[in-house]
Amino acid sequence: MRDIDWLLTEAHVLHERGEAEQARTLYDEALLQARAAGDPVGLAKALRHVSDLDREAGHPEAALVAAEEAATLYGAQGPEHRLDLANALRLTALALEALGRPALQPWREAGDLYAALDIAAGLAEAERHLGLTVRPAQSRELETLARVWWQGWRDAHRSIVPDALVRLRTLESFTARMAAALPEVRVLGPVGAPLGLHLIKGDELNQFYLAAEARGTGAAAVLMADAETHLADAGVQTAWLACAVGNDRAARFYEKSGWTRARVETVQSETSEGFFPLDVWRYEKSPTGDKS
Repeated sequence: MRDIDWLLTEAHVLHERGEAEQARTLYDEALLQARAAGDPVGLAKALRHVSDLDREAGHPEAALVAAEEAATLYGAQGPEHRLDLANALRLTALALEALGRPALQPWREAGDLYAALDIAAGLAEAERHLGLTVRPAQSRELETLARVWWQGWRDAHRSIVPDALVRLRTLESFTARMAAALPEVRVLGPVGAPLGLHLIKGDELNQFYLAAEARGTGAAAVLMADAETHLADAGVQTAWLACAVGNDRAARFYEKSGWTRARVETVQSETSEGFFPLDVWRYEKSPTGDKS
């Protein structure tokens, strides 16, 4: 019987030569042997290569199953397999993207591992897919950005603000407001697939929202850093933002980012039917770091 290492080596050579079907036959044989022998590392290696082949062949669901199993196996093997784990997480992310599904978490985990191992190419790829750069909004992103804003507002405010305001906050109203604000909006993420946005008006960080899949990934800190840089560059000494009273998740993030709750005040919130009075926590910060 041909051993697992030989099968994996020969299959890799065939794959590199473009002989995908022949390579798949050997990888499948390696899978069977590894499962029968209870060899988790050999099994994970075979699964990684099968995931690659399945994705290239246009079968992302199968590729995802194989990559996720490989990542689970490598994750149980200890720190000596961190690079293998990073590579399996990369394949998981690529399969998710091929399926049109969010892949932030596996890219983030893979990127952290590549960084720890000083694998510059792997880290660069992860950062590129994470899209953790901030840029001006583009006109073709209007509807997508409006939906990110609308959904973010609903997630944060629907249960804590008056029903009358909720009724006014339709997707159409956000689309109209975004159209007016678009030249001043800055966006986190790749063009056409924004993950977050901020809008500055004078000395106010007027809007700050993330898509659901970007929350908890570190993206908010990148977006906030960009907003504070632009406030500082504009010469703002004391910036401020309004956080609806009761929006505890946002408040925790602002405080973690160095913003200080100054007081409760009533702001006139813009709606399609005029201004709506809303009680908010006013947060302030010196974007230049001046504490005087």
